[in-house]
Amino acid sequence: MSFRFKATELQHFNWMFNLAPCFPVNASKIKIITEPGNFYDVLCERFRNAKRRISMASLYIGTGELEENLLKVTVNNVKVTKDLNFNVLLDYQRGTRGSVNSLTLFRQFTEGITDRSNLSLYQTPRLQGVWSKILPSRYNEIVGLQHMKLYIADDSVILSGANCSNDYFNQRQDRYIEIEDSDLASFYCEIIDEIVKYSKQGDKDNQIISKDRKLIVKELSQNITNIIERWKELQSTKISSLDQSSEKNDTWVFPLLQMGEFNITQDEQATCRILSSVPRGSYFRLATGYFNLTENYAKILLKDCKASISLLMAHPNANGFMGAAGPAGGIPHAYSLIARQFWQKVLSYNQPSRVQMLEYEREGWTFHAKGLWYYPPGSGVPWATVVGSANLGERSVRRDLEAQAAIFTSSLDLQKRLQDECSRLHDYASECSNELQQRRTPMWVRATVGLFRTYF
Repeated sequence: MSFRFKATELQHFNWMFNLAPCFPVNASKIKIITEPGNFYDVLCERFRNAKRRISMASLYIGTGELEENLLKVTVNNVKVTKDLNFNVLLDYQRGTRGSVNSLTLFRQFTEGITDRSNLSLYQTPRLQGVWSKILPSRYNEIVGLQHMKLYIADDSVILSGANCSNDYFNQRQDRYIEIEDSDLASFYCEIIDEIVKYSKQGDKDNQIISKDRKLIVKELSQNITNIIERWKELQSTKISSLDQSSEKNDTWVFPLLQMGEFNITQDEQATCRILSSVPRGSYFRLATGYFNLTENYAKILLKDCKASISLLMAHPNANGFMGAAGPAGGIPHAYSLIARQFWQKVLSYNQPSRVQMLEYEREGWTFHAKGLWYYPPGSGVPWATVVGSANLGERSVRRDLEAQAAIFTSSLDLQKRLQDECSRLHDYASECSNELQQRRTPMWVRATVGLFRTYF
C-alpha cells in the first residue's frame, strides 16, 4: 500500500497503512469523554436512541442499580424499535460468577425479546476439558479472558478500558473515546460477531459447539485475519477515492486487535513499532492501570526508543485490588515490585534522565486508564494516541482478547482535546521512583511474583 500521511510529524508512521485497515474521519466526529459519570450518561443516551444496532463487548455487566437502569433503557428501546438488535459479548468465567451475575441479570431484563437480544459468553479454549474443572471460580479467570471493551450504537463506537459496571461509572478513572463512523462500527461489530460464533449462548443453557482446541484456534485465527484483510482492501479503495487535498479527513483511525492465543498480534506489533520508530526529541506519555511490561516492551523502551518517556500507573491505594481478600490482596504489592524492578533496569541502562515513573493517587478513586500519547519534537500537544482495553502487560499480549485503536490527527482542535485528556489524568500524578525503592513488599509476594507474572 502506498498511502502516506501528509504531515511531516506523522511520516514515521506510514507503515500503519500496511498493518491495519485505516478509517479516515474528521476530528469533529471524535468525542473524548473524561469522567466515568459522563461515560455512563453517554452509554445510556446512545443505547436509548439507537435505531439499528447495539453491540457491546465487555468483561462483564455489573448487577447494581446503574447497570439495571442501563439495561432497562436499552431493552425499552429494543421493544419499541422494530429493526433494532441488541447483542452483548462477555467473558464466561466473569459473567457467570456468583448466583446473581451478568447472565441472570440479562435474562431478567430481556425476557420476551430474545429474538432480537442475545448474550454470548466467551470461554478461552485453554479452559476446555480438565482445566475447567480443576481451577476454582475467580482463579480460572487468570487463564484468559474476553477483555475487549467496545460499546457500539448505530454508527457510534466507544473505545475504552472500562467495564459495564458500577465501579467504572463512578470513581474509577479510565479512558473513553467515542468515534462516529459507520464503517468503523461495522468492522468492530464483525469482530464481535466472529467471537460470538465460538462462545457459549446465554439463552441456550451455555451450550457451545464441541470442538478441539487446536481446531478452534486455527479457525478463529483465520476468520479474524480474513476480516482484517477484507477491511484493509475495502478501506484502501475508499482512501484512494478521497480528495487528497481535502481537509474533511484530518484524522486516521487504525483498529488494532490483540488475541495472543489466536496469533493475532496487531496491537503488540503497532506498540513496538510506534515506540521504536520516532525521532530523538519526541515524547511519549504512557499509562497503565497495572504495570507489568513485557520483556520486549521494556527492552524497546530502554534500548530502542529515542523519545523521552513518562510512565503513569496506579499507586497501590488506587489499585482496584487493594484490600481484596486472599491472594488478590497482594496484587497491588506485586505491581509495585515489578515497577521497582523496571526502575532498577532504568538505572542500570543509565536512563533516569529520559524515563520518568509516575503514580496516580486520588482519594476515594481507583485508576484503570491505559494507552499512550505521542508528542512530536517541539510539540506541546499529542498528534497520536492509542486507546482501548489492553494494558502494556503480559496477559494483554499473551492471554486475553483485546481491542484498541491508534488515532493519528493533524487537527489542532483534537490535539488540544487529547492534551486536555492527558493533563487531567496527570493532575493526580506524582513522581515515584524513589518511593518505589523504599516500599516494602510482603515476603510471599516476592516469592510468587516471578512464577505468576504472565497471569496478571
